[in-house]
Amino acid sequence: MGIFGALNTAVSGLRAQSFALENISGNIANSQTTAFKRQDTTFSDLVTGGSNSAQYQTAGSVSMFSRSTATVQGDISSSSINTHMAVSGDGYFIVQEKVSTSDNRAIFSGTDVYTRRGDFTIDAEGYLVNGSGYYLKGLELDPTTGNPVGSVPDLIQLSNDFLPAQATQEIDYRANLASYPLTANADPDEANSELLNPINFSANPIASSTASATITGSGATLAVDAIATDSGTTDLSGLSSAGGTLILNGTSITINAADDATATLAAINLQTGTTGISASLGTSNELILDSADADTDIDIDSGSTASLLTELGLSSGTTGATNLISQGAVTQGETLTVDVASGGAQTITFGTGVGEISTLAELNTALAGLAGVTASVNASTGDISIEATSATASLTVAGTVDEDNFGITAGDYLPAAGVVVANDNTAFISSSVSGGAITVYDENGSPVNIQFRWAKVDSDDLGGTDTWNMFYLENPDASGTDTMWRNIGQTYTFGSDGTLDPVVSQITLSGIVVDGANLGDINLIHGTGGLTQYDDPNGNVQVNDFSQDGLASGELVGVQVADGGTIVANYSNGLSLNIVDIPLVSFNADNGLLRLDGGAFEATSESGQAILDSTGAIVGQSIENSNTDIADEFSKLIVTQQAYSANSRIVSTADEMLQEALNMVR
Repeated sequence: MGIFGALNTAVSGLRAQSFALENISGNIANSQTTAFKRQDTTFSDLVTGGSNSAQYQTAGSVSMFSRSTATVQGDISSSSINTHMAVSGDGYFIVQEKVSTSDNRAIFSGTDVYTRRGDFTIDAEGYLVNGSGYYLKGLELDPTTGNPVGSVPDLIQLSNDFLPAQATQEIDYRANLASYPLTANADPDEANSELLNPINFSANPIASSTASATITGSGATLAVDAIATDSGTTDLSGLSSAGGTLILNGTSITINAADDATATLAAINLQTGTTGISASLGTSNELILDSADADTDIDIDSGSTASLLTELGLSSGTTGATNLISQGAVTQGETLTVDVASGGAQTITFGTGVGEISTLAELNTALAGLAGVTASVNASTGDISIEATSATASLTVAGTVDEDNFGITAGDYLPAAGVVVANDNTAFISSSVSGGAITVYDENGSPVNIQFRWAKVDSDDLGGTDTWNMFYLENPDASGTDTMWRNIGQTYTFGSDGTLDPVVSQITLSGIVVDGANLGDINLIHGTGGLTQYDDPNGNVQVNDFSQDGLASGELVGVQVADGGTIVANYSNGLSLNIVDIPLVSFNADNGLLRLDGGAFEATSESGQAILDSTGAIVGQSIENSNTDIADEFSKLIVTQQAYSANSRIVSTADEMLQEALNMVR
């Protein structure tokens, strides 16, 4: 059996090398096949039986089998196709095979197989299919939360449906308002010219639609009421008068010879009811003359006894009280008229006559007595404030007095309407600064542009607080008395540190209609500290955040695979949604998988069942190349060729030896 055994062994060697050559051939043929895993060949010796002694055992023949390289990573290269993906590390895609078509719809095998071939594209039905015809499975994601809607992967079928429009519900708005807004009217040399003054409008644009007509004076510089006081320069503690006549405010007062200070004071005070002047001693025993009120001056007539004036340390002349007339704020007979709508005109007359007004105190009393208004005057500055008690009544200020002396302006004052009519647009633009513009969307997804403007309506320089109103353009085509701009209805007041006080974190703009488009209710979000009033030399509104949450309807314009294995749908409205998560599976024994056509694998008892978990990662817009190394395969080809030739020599030699044996019997 020796020669025949050698012949059989050589034949098994030829068969084994042919098997190896077949694997090498397949590996080289698939060197450019996406995610191809080469097949290596492993040889095993077979020991010939028949002897129990090691000394007589022969080398035996050979068997061969394929060894998978499924766990050997191929190089990853980038791809220009958005739906291509590669597995980096351990893991396989879950796929199914299409087996037929019914009513132009794909029918699938229902059996999961696995692949690393990631050259997926979208077919006519929206499925993701790779170059070998296997269809990808994944987990659908909730586009709102981003969470999977289930736990069992299903075939991925992408929809071309339009993404519904999303009406704007919130606008995020954060900005700094310059403490001194450089409006067109602003003039640093003119106090409060930067403010919006309702008197310049035919409809009062101030915030609240229920606010009464209000006049707030500012800029008056009147002095407080003060009586007249004249002080002597002589110490009267040792006075013994030579006597004489003292003429005060036209009344002659006799001072007797030898009168001391007490008698002199008594003589002067005896005539107080006539002169309106009282006398007292100062801390240095000097004579002090005081008028009874701010209406009364102290006049010492030059006809008084000269020696008596010397004794008392007085001089002839007039010492005036401080009042409206003495300051030149009013003159005798001037008037201030306050007319409340449907209530008639009410007139205050200035002067020194009966019922006439000459002091701030008298003016305050007169203002408090006006019907239909709440009115007062600032006793320290002279600024007048008037507010109608009816929310719908208008006020008119007129008269012959110079109203500027009391910080007000003559004219008509209206209850707050909260709107700017078209006729007032020029005045409004000149009294406000731009707050920016944003595009929002109605419930049908139609874009609507909203313009905002800010107007400062009060200032701490007026004795009030820094106050702003915000407006939006409601009807750009308005004319006449139609509403063009609407006040959002919120008063923004700022403290001395430039922050809102009180804080306004958000407000609801109710029933917004812009250029005929009904936008419903929109929340304007400022957040904490989102609005400030700091000094800005540019004098404008510096918008830091301006965004909204609405969207137009969107058409699917493309999908792509993000790193990590998430399929992202991109829509024509600019929205990108995570719609599918692609899971990877792993196996306990990858090399036990059964190879199928097209680079797919089927689980076997040797590989174990698929585990829905993997340490690998998906790389988007990439593909895994074949792990075949051409140079390595050529090296193995040479070795295989040499081994095959050597085995063929054994066959030739065995044949020659058999011929020799046969020749021996001839």
